[in-house]
Amino acid sequence: MTNPISIIRSLLIYGLCLPLAIYLGYLLANPMDRVSFGVVIVVLFLPLIPLLLRWHHFLLVMSWNMSVVLFFIPGSPYLWLLMTALSLGLTALQYVLKRNVQFASVPSVTLPLLVLAGVIVITAELTGGVGIRAFGDEAIGGKRYIMLLGAIAGYFALTSHRIPPGRGVLYVALYFLGSLTLIMSNAAPWLPSSLYFIFALFPVDRLGALTGDATQGDFVRLTGVTLAAMSALFFVLARHGMRGVFDLGERWRFLPLRFRGGLAINQPWRLLFFFGVVVISLLGGYRSSVIMIALVLLGLFHLEGLARTKLMPVFVLLGIIVVAIGLPLVDKLPITIQRGLSFLPIEVNPIARADAENSSEWRLKIWREVVPTIPQYLLVGKGYSIDARELEEATAFAEYNKNDTGITATVASDFHNGGLSLIIPLGLFGLISFLWFLAAAFRVLRYNYRYGDAEYRRINTFLLAYFTVRVLFFFVIFGSFHTELTIFTGLIGLSISLNGGMCRPAPAHALAPNPAYLPFRLPKVVKA
Repeated sequence: MTNPISIIRSLLIYGLCLPLAIYLGYLLANPMDRVSFGVVIVVLFLPLIPLLLRWHHFLLVMSWNMSVVLFFIPGSPYLWLLMTALSLGLTALQYVLKRNVQFASVPSVTLPLLVLAGVIVITAELTGGVGIRAFGDEAIGGKRYIMLLGAIAGYFALTSHRIPPGRGVLYVALYFLGSLTLIMSNAAPWLPSSLYFIFALFPVDRLGALTGDATQGDFVRLTGVTLAAMSALFFVLARHGMRGVFDLGERWRFLPLRFRGGLAINQPWRLLFFFGVVVISLLGGYRSSVIMIALVLLGLFHLEGLARTKLMPVFVLLGIIVVAIGLPLVDKLPITIQRGLSFLPIEVNPIARADAENSSEWRLKIWREVVPTIPQYLLVGKGYSIDARELEEATAFAEYNKNDTGITATVASDFHNGGLSLIIPLGLFGLISFLWFLAAAFRVLRYNYRYGDAEYRRINTFLLAYFTVRVLFFFVIFGSFHTELTIFTGLIGLSISLNGGMCRPAPAHALAPNPAYLPFRLPKVVKA
């Protein structure tokens, strides 16, 4: 006998699949635009929902630092934005269906992030709304609002699930090594034009890279290679720490990698890899990369207590060798590396030093023009919405007047300073809420460093050192709030997901009194 429920289920399936198949056939038969291509991609990914239900948090961590963009969606958002939305949506679905989802709640971090999100939304409403040119708006700059709100939502997505025990190293590797995709942004000059379609997923730094202009001139700035090398270096330091990198007493192995117990690099390949990625990170010619690496190493040196170990003489000897042999050869290095070292009191190529000094003067000029305008943006910030005509006029004026190129950066709120990029667009309330978040995040990282699981001791140490350096770097050297908020929320979200929240000291249990050592007491006299 036929089951009526099976008949109804079959009719529902056919009623959904047949119209969808007809619609897809219609899309494929006509020339495809971006929207049609996006619909086809979404339909093709529908069978992957069971896999996403299980691995969405894993994929979110892996995509957090990737440079992949979704070109078929208007505005070309980054992959991590889509994974944030999917992870939060699937987490909410799992909570409704099974109610077995437990967020690693840290109210001290959650509250300032919610306040910051409120400041962003209110500022957008008071300054003309969220303008997205890809959707036909006259104003531009709305993508920055999406990036900021996505970074805050990403924190909740990262902390929605705890990283499974024993897989912390794997997740940390995926988090940092995802930046290796940035190498593709510098690969255009060396790839044939027939392969340029891959840059729809991996955008280039400048359009001039597709025409060969990026390899001409005195400097070849490999920004993506620099950032990728720094991320690889940070993974090595998070996995092994400074102690593990320079400890040559560990058993040497022929194979460079091992996967038992998590991805690791064997000695002596670990030390060679360390110096190799440091040299590669200098190819961008950025002084900031040299300063950041030096500060992270100093922070780890302090937190790991290496000044009181037998490795201290090794570091002293290594420093003497670098100074004695390396400094006389600096002027023989590539000019981009000399530019990155030009802030040191050493002899470098005059072209490299002049270019670095011009860059510094350009920033100082912008700051001198922008700082007097801070008082008018204290209560209500300027926001991120930009009038396209105003930006076009500023660009044309900058091209006409070669000595006043900072006006375009001022209109676009690109101040190359973290504090200015925060207080002018979002006002005083945005600055206060962000400082509140940084203080709460630092407290969590410090507690996880002191009281976290011994298995993740090195990782927690690095996260504390790296977060502290990024905060100092953001306010003192270089910062951009709408692009770097993902760094801060990602680091604290990774730490909370790794440790299951904020670790606290184990409560001290009072010992039971031993009757043999009780103090002498006089017997009580019972009155008759």
